[in-house]
Amino acid sequence: FENMLHFSIAPALMALGGGAKQPAHRLAAGVARRIVTHPFIIATAAGFLAAFTGFEAPAPLQRLIDYLAQAAAPCALFAMGVTLALRPLKRVPVEIGYIVPAKLILLPVTMYLMLGLAGSFDPVWVYTAVLLAALPTATNVFVIGQQYGVWQERASATILVTTVLSVATVTALLYLIKSGLLPPDPFP
Repeated sequence: FENMLHFSIAPALMALGGGAKQPAHRLAAGVARRIVTHPFIIATAAGFLAAFTGFEAPAPLQRLIDYLAQAAAPCALFAMGVTLALRPLKRVPVEIGYIVPAKLILLPVTMYLMLGLAGSFDPVWVYTAVLLAALPTATNVFVIGQQYGVWQERASATILVTTVLSVATVTALLYLIKSGLLPPDPFP
């Protein structure tokens, strides 16, 4: 759902922020076409439909799917690494100063507090949500930037810096969880 949201909002924001002067109906049709035909959205929707219907792939097809799934993350990281190597970071973007703390500290804290305000949840769900919020910026930000030819250097810098710093922040969060210093409900 998160990927579907990202790859639905990005074309809309790019169309609205772009300089192209088009009638509203043509702009909306272009955004809708980009959303409906985006490979990530099609793949996510197909996976959701398969899970919802209980589709069981034949063993050879499932084996192929498993191999592709295992290769997806390393291939994405390799592609991003090659792109970073070919486009070295010339300077640290100014935005890093507020993006990194917002992503690694503010977002997990907000998630924790909002879950506490929303009600009482099983601790495993609270800690899972907070840990997911604390993870570094995902490569899909870079994919979107590259797809639209914007913010590529900033996206790659954000991914690099949040990944390096998340070693400390996620470790600290795991310590707080395991030691019991972070209660599952901030407002008991």
